[in-house]
Amino acid sequence: TNQIKDTAQKVEELTEENTNLNNQIKASNGTVAALSDKLQGVEEQQGKEKSAFSIVSADGGLREANCSKVCAGTTADSSGTTAWTQWAPSVILIDVDMSACGFVAVPLVTTSLEAQGGFLGTTGAAQVLAPTATSFQINIYDPTGLSIGQAASLKWNVDWVAVGYIC
Repeated sequence: TNQIKDTAQKVEELTEENTNLNNQIKASNGTVAALSDKLQGVEEQQGKEKSAFSIVSADGGLREANCSKVCAGTTADSSGTTAWTQWAPSVILIDVDMSACGFVAVPLVTTSLEAQGGFLGTTGAAQVLAPTATSFQINIYDPTGLSIGQAASLKWNVDWVAVGYIC
């Protein structure tokens, strides 16, 4: 009889534990469903935001938003030096390679001349010349004269951001 009472008590304990586990599973399923609904809402919102993004350009109109890319860089190498070319006594230039961006058309490019020691009386840093899908050129002009040595001593480099299509 004691053995029957012990077995009955054990069955009762297991039944209670089973009920508790089932309640936990139901609660978890509700949480999973809520998280799944929330995730779906976020994905839908992201889809709407992506479709609202476009680049207006003169060379082919609008493309799919997933074909757009923002790519940025600097002309300074790992030592902080830019490989300027002397073009004239008052003009230095740099050809900027952006082929790693993978653009398939000419992107929109914005540039900025960065310096550690000043800019003298320069012009031209924001003038993007001869842009292609893979490169552009910047010419820096100073009417009082400008040399590669001056640019190096002032630690000049060009920072740039390009926005364009990759497909």
